Amino acid sequence: MATVATGSMTLIDVTDAKQLIAFIGSSQQRQVIYNPNGGSYTPNYASSNNVLTPQLYIAGTNTNIADKAKSIKWFYQTNSSGNFTEITASNTNYTLGTTAPKTLTIKGNVLASANSMTYMCEVVYTDPDTGFDVTTKAEYEIIKVTNGTNGSNGAAGQDAVRAVVWTPDGNVTRNSNGTVKATVDVYKGASKVTPTAFKWYIQDPAAITSSGGDADGGAGWRLLTSTSNAGVTGYTTDTITIPASAIPSVEAFKCVATYNNVKYNDVCTVVDVSDPYVVTIVGTNTFKNGQGSTTLTAKVFQAGAEVDAAGTAFTYKWSIYDANNVKNTNWSKTGKSITVTAADINVRGNVTCDIDKA
Repeated sequence: MATVATGSMTLIDVTDAKQLIAFIGSSQQRQVIYNPNGGSYTPNYASSNNVLTPQLYIAGTNTNIADKAKSIKWFYQTNSSGNFTEITASNTNYTLGTTAPKTLTIKGNVLASANSMTYMCEVVYTDPDTGFDVTTKAEYEIIKVTNGTNGSNGAAGQDAVRAVVWTPDGNVTRNSNGTVKATVDVYKGASKVTPTAFKWYIQDPAAITSSGGDADGGAGWRLLTSTSNAGVTGYTTDTITIPASAIPSVEAFKCVATYNNVKYNDVCTVVDVSDPYVVTIVGTNTFKNGQGSTTLTAKVFQAGAEVDAAGTAFTYKWSIYDANNVKNTNWSKTGKSITVTAADINVRGNVTCDIDKA
């Protein structure tokens, strides 16, 4: 089995740096529709800026601590290839925030000469307990969708109609808690129009058009109804609310919107992110004059709450490393709680506990 987490205790001193999880929030949708008939963009970042906001969490907590970061740097990559380039100062396309958390405002149509742009936020946080700097990164991609072409011989390649499904508040839930919203916008050219009907579907390989789905959604998409909705609400409107219980890890949703008696569709993906397990070893960590013993217990936490208090969900494997960080191959124990004697330690040692799924 693969190890899912590890805890350690130095029998003199404990130094565990915190694990960080980072996300990027945005004020605009990720898809930018380009209309070549007039060269317009929707949304137009020049007039409706897209503000990217870093979010930072310590594994095992639900508090955003991005405003306490030591440093936040922003980078961009064009067309999902090549090296990232740091944005070091505000310019015609970007404004760097000057107060915490350090936002990045996209204020130019950066997709004018690119099909996609990827933004990376690098966050450095100083662990107040250890004084160590911990670095983590998050990425956010925007893409351009061309909405029709110019006609030939100077004629006007009519405005195309397109549906865009997106998640205005982000597409992530955490630890099977919370909800996300998905909404559909329908555009005729660069103008937003109002559909007359909406149908939403959840991806399901078992669904077929004659059982669970329909011809509009196609095979592999289960129609959300009053009797089959996975807890999703609003499935006959332009916006649905998706509970975390409907997202096993990654899930896709499709909307079919009817405008002017024609059906248009698009898909979005939502994710449930699980905080990593954090192992803390508790017990006395000193001996005196080569005598005595100590009982050590591995406690496992996720999202700030202890899990597996009974010690049955994981297999606990213990090891000892000497002062030179060399593993003692003649010593190993298993169990949620173990006993270490002074004879097991030569002046100084480091005890680790790996946990595997039972």
